[in-house]
Amino acid sequence: MAGLITQQIAELNKNQPLTHKNLVIEDKKEVLNTNKIDWQKELELFLQADLNKQSYQLSYNKEETPQMAIYTLKESENLPVKSLKIIFDEDKTVKHIEALLQTENYLYQSEKHLLMTLDKNHLTNYQIEGWQELFIGKKKSFKVDGIVVRK
Repeated sequence: MAGLITQQIAELNKNQPLTHKNLVIEDKKEVLNTNKIDWQKELELFLQADLNKQSYQLSYNKEETPQMAIYTLKESENLPVKSLKIIFDEDKTVKHIEALLQTENYLYQSEKHLLMTLDKNHLTNYQIEGWQELFIGKKKSFKVDGIVVRK
C-alpha cells in the first residue's frame, strides 16, 4: 500500500490538480478550491496505515476474496492501525481503501477514519475524519473531504 500512496503523492505533486476541499474543525467550516496542496502532508495518514512492516506481519487477521482484503488487528496486539480494508476492481487494481487508526497513551487519545477512492489508479477523493483529545483538554473533532478534479 505504501507504494501506491507514494505513487499518488508523486503524481499529484507533479500535476497539482484542482482539488475541492471541505474542512471542518470543531464547528468551523472552510471550503477550498486549490491546486496548491502538499500531498506528502495531505496523505501522510494513509502512509501510516500501511501494514507492510516486518513488525506487523503476525499482528493481523486477514480475510481475503478476489475483490477485497480485510486486515483486523488481533485482540492481543496494540498497534495504531486497528483495521484496513482494500477493495479491488475487476483487473485487480485498488479502487477503495478504508482504515481505522487509534492512538492512546497517558497524554493523548485519537481516532482517525481514512477513506480513499481511486479510479484507474488515480486518486479521485479522500476523507479523513476523527477526533483527538489531550490529557488536559477536551475532545476536538475534525473532518477533511477532498475531491480531485481530473482534466
